[in-house]
Amino acid sequence: MRTIQERMAEIKAAQEAGTYTRCPRCGEHTMKLGDRLYTNALSRSYDIMICDLCGTDEAKMAFMGAPKPLAHWACLQPQHQKDFKALSAEQAIRQIEAGAQLDYLMELYRLWLQYPVNTDWEACRLDAHEHCPGLTTLWYEPFEARYDVSDGTVVIRFRVKENTPQYAIDILKK
Repeated sequence: MRTIQERMAEIKAAQEAGTYTRCPRCGEHTMKLGDRLYTNALSRSYDIMICDLCGTDEAKMAFMGAPKPLAHWACLQPQHQKDFKALSAEQAIRQIEAGAQLDYLMELYRLWLQYPVNTDWEACRLDAHEHCPGLTTLWYEPFEARYDVSDGTVVIRFRVKENTPQYAIDILKK
């Protein structure tokens, strides 16, 4: 699992190599490109370049004492590689159960049970979106995963009963 700091270091290296073209803060194609990366704004929150508009916004927010949390930056939001919106709930459940997604979510749940406080759950959430294509939302209290499908939402809830982690899959119809 990569931490947020590792993810940001990767973006910084890509910026320095000239291969990262979006603003990491807003996600728009507003960065000045080429070897003139230094003409963009240096973030006050992290040692990384952001677009000029975000630089101005960040300065205003810092002045007001309300900086935008790093976890809300566009570059740290889940990138949905695949969605299940064209599939029925039953089709999506078959894909989730047949692949490694359910095993991954169960291991993440076990980790959460073992280390509920001392873990970077924001990084875990981002990793879950990478390991579980189609995952829409992951909540920790209560621990559940949600997938949007054509006929509603698939919800996988986790619990412990008699010292054994269990899950239940529900379909919330539209």
